[in-house]
Amino acid sequence: MLRRVVAAVCFIIALNGYEAAKAQIVTTPNIDQLCKSASKLTYRKTIVYVDLAAVRISKLDWGLTILNRLELAPREPIVILAVNPNNFEITEVFDSCLPTYTTAEVEDARKSRGLWDKLVSPDPADQQRENLQTFDARLRNALDRVISESKKYQDGQRQDILGAIAFDKNRYLDQNTFYRVIVYTDGTIKEPGGDSSSSGESQLQDILGKRYAVNFSGAKITVFGINAQDDALQTKEQIFSAFFLKNWGQLDSFASSLSQQGQYLYPPALRMDGSFEGGGTEGSAKFALFSPKEGNFADGWFAFNTGRETLYVPFQGEYHCAAEECRLVATCSQTVPPESSSPYFRKGDRVLLTGGPSHSFEGSLQADSPEVFKDEKQKVKYALKFSAK
Repeated sequence: MLRRVVAAVCFIIALNGYEAAKAQIVTTPNIDQLCKSASKLTYRKTIVYVDLAAVRISKLDWGLTILNRLELAPREPIVILAVNPNNFEITEVFDSCLPTYTTAEVEDARKSRGLWDKLVSPDPADQQRENLQTFDARLRNALDRVISESKKYQDGQRQDILGAIAFDKNRYLDQNTFYRVIVYTDGTIKEPGGDSSSSGESQLQDILGKRYAVNFSGAKITVFGINAQDDALQTKEQIFSAFFLKNWGQLDSFASSLSQQGQYLYPPALRMDGSFEGGGTEGSAKFALFSPKEGNFADGWFAFNTGRETLYVPFQGEYHCAAEECRLVATCSQTVPPESSSPYFRKGDRVLLTGGPSHSFEGSLQADSPEVFKDEKQKVKYALKFSAK
């Protein structure tokens, strides 16, 4: 009798072994294993910086915002860091991914479950609910740790969340990743020798630019928790925006509350090297494009090497592909350099590129309004060429 039972069990295992292997990844209660072993669904990564000086004096709604409003995509990686803006110490309190699968993936896992799986493991949807509860509990514990760290914070001559983030520059090295950065801070910036008032804005921008260099690799950055109004708000926003732009990052929102976030799935970032030519000048350039799998919109960057410096120019627009032919129609989303009386590029300048993501793109960047190069009759227009590495 015992032999027959053992034989039956072995038969079930053999019959359903392959299906069990496929279903096991979905039904594992180990979130860390799930994040490492499951197929990569999105190349967007969320990085959250929490300013300990702002936490110390604020209500706890910042924590509820992080818990409920980030709109993470299935299996999107998320890192949360507690930042001391005085001594620049950064403490990683959370590193995981949202342990969920798409509806289609859950249904496929259900179909692949054999009799043995149904006997020894929970339904994929039930296991996912448990994993989300575990994720939520870990995230809450991490935020509690941030609060504990904030109680140790002491004021000093320096209070600079931007300088502290710059010391975390090695986090932005993966060229396939689209980095979404969320910063919670009240916006206070104090640097020895700097003045954060409107009269000292340019001086502080210059100090930040010289002291703290970082490459954000085209990150989109949202800042919330700002405690300022009117002129003071505008001054702080200009300081933050100029710092990020100089370091290849775009400030998308700067406000007291977190702006609306999107739950999108991103393929690997498209990055190409190339050249630009126009107005009697030419040089090397880089092209980066971040376009979600859903919809036809895109964010991206040009990085123009002028010899003396690199100018980072962000753009937004529509991106369509049919077979191997793709077309990008976009506009510059920021004036570069900002606040300049004679900028190289203006917000609204038009971008047109055509080509294929596996080989090359060609096109132009030209002024939206009638404009000519200095001492030239030629209209402002740059020819662009990029090719896959």
